[in-house]
Amino acid sequence: MNTELLPREKLLSYGSERLTDQELIAIILRRGVKGANVFEVSKKIIEKYENFIQLYDISIEELQKIKGVGQVSAINLKASLEMGKRYHIQKMRYKSKKMESPLNVYNYCEDLIHSDKEIVRVLILDSKLNLIIHEDVSIGTANASIAHPRDIFKKAIIHNAVSIILVHNHPSGDPRPSMQDYDLTEKVKQSGEILGIKLQDHIIIGKNKYYSFNISRMVELDDR
Repeated sequence: MNTELLPREKLLSYGSERLTDQELIAIILRRGVKGANVFEVSKKIIEKYENFIQLYDISIEELQKIKGVGQVSAINLKASLEMGKRYHIQKMRYKSKKMESPLNVYNYCEDLIHSDKEIVRVLILDSKLNLIIHEDVSIGTANASIAHPRDIFKKAIIHNAVSIILVHNHPSGDPRPSMQDYDLTEKVKQSGEILGIKLQDHIIIGKNKYYSFNISRMVELDDR
């Protein structure tokens, strides 16, 4: 492979997967500024933020503090990172229609990690634990959400669900359950028994970790 090729030429000749992180950023930025070409700017970004996970969480204002990164460049970079995140979520959802494990549920609901408010989501399942549909039934504050069993089971009844999985996020990133979480789980479980719709699990989504009430423990994942 010709190592002298510019990033765009390299992409056309060998595919995007052969580009380094620095080269990908250089293509997105398009140009540098006087005293700092685009390769130097992209190198500064890579040196300052070790990976795309860290870079995703950086604000446009913070990116603009790097010499050579203007508002347009920062917006392009943020939009590209968001597109990558959505691709990952959609790919995991496509692969994980069968909700037979807490990890499958985590992968499907990974978008909740990035919410700054608590969201209660219901996964509605058939007899083989295949996902029929999901619904967000409550959007709360940064540290609390309000969900009623009536709202949780409403769509499950419409779709003739056999069971459901309850999911919500903790914006703090720590998925350890609160007393309110225990209370909600018990109420939903009891309501499901009356309706004949089983609560398979209640999973709390955190940052690279989750808590499953079914296995009664927290699971930590590798950085992703």
